[in-house]
Amino acid sequence: MLDKNLKGNHHKLLYYRYRPTGVEEAKVRKVRDTEQAYRKKELEKIYIPEDEVKRFSLDKHGQPIPYVDGHMTVISNYIYDYWGHFFSAEGVALYGHLKRYCYGDKDYCWPDLNLISQKMNKSRNTIKKILLTLERHGFVLVFNVQNADKNNMEESPLFKVRKKVPFLPMDLYEQLPTELKLDHDRYMQGIVEQFDQILRLDPSIDYSEVYEEVINKGTVVRKIKTPLELDKELSNKIKVLENEISDRDRQVWDMALTSMQSKLSKPSYDTWLKNTFCIKRGSNYTVYSPSNFVSEWLQSRYDKMIREAISAIDSDFDQVDYDFLNYNSFNQRGE
Repeated sequence: MLDKNLKGNHHKLLYYRYRPTGVEEAKVRKVRDTEQAYRKKELEKIYIPEDEVKRFSLDKHGQPIPYVDGHMTVISNYIYDYWGHFFSAEGVALYGHLKRYCYGDKDYCWPDLNLISQKMNKSRNTIKKILLTLERHGFVLVFNVQNADKNNMEESPLFKVRKKVPFLPMDLYEQLPTELKLDHDRYMQGIVEQFDQILRLDPSIDYSEVYEEVINKGTVVRKIKTPLELDKELSNKIKVLENEISDRDRQVWDMALTSMQSKLSKPSYDTWLKNTFCIKRGSNYTVYSPSNFVSEWLQSRYDKMIREAISAIDSDFDQVDYDFLNYNSFNQRGE
């Protein structure tokens, strides 16, 4: 018989995290019957072995406060008094809800977030935002879960929860309001006197690096997009660019093309520059081409000429970037 998983049953569970790929996808949504184009960060799934999830512990990081009689309620008063300034009352409440499910030595749980959101009278999206705050400060790490025995059906997430409360790092202590900082000083002095030891607040821990260590032990699985999905993605990207390109962008590029056309043979111009356009974002221009090959060719062979052509019209820019897409329909609609 298979060993029990972290949720206490015999199903084969898959634990994973999402990580931004660095690529933004073009999306379109309807707002009051009007299509609205926007960009969304593309995420990739990283599956982490169950042994790594089990072995991972937030309590290895940061200096845990010692147990002091009278300083403990359901959770340490230190949470209410000092961490709560950074968590907000909702963050403290959510941490308490999660910790209550971590019985005995367990530092993980899988409660129903919908039920917790009802108990806290907060929307599920608000709960997710609070979770991000708890993750950022190293109190909770969320692992999404799929059931491999049920065709990879999504299950409730698994939460790894810090059980030993750490002292505030020095930089957060410095951010406390004056009155709260003085109160923290008195608290620390009481600890020093009771335990007869010197305590110093540690520097901050970058928990994104801590999480990256466990993520790097996983396996990246990227979704293979169907031709239909790729077509829709392209259509969405075109709509985003249509909303983004300005009359000034068109004017600058038309003038730049005229300048470059006089320096190139007709075959060269038609091959590399005829079906291009540009958009200025901040202090950078991006030149769009109909294929990756053309984009790479422009960057490697014509970058200097393109910069000079743009600079003659608009000298207020830092760099020129290159991107590509099949945008025949974009060109037709923009003309």
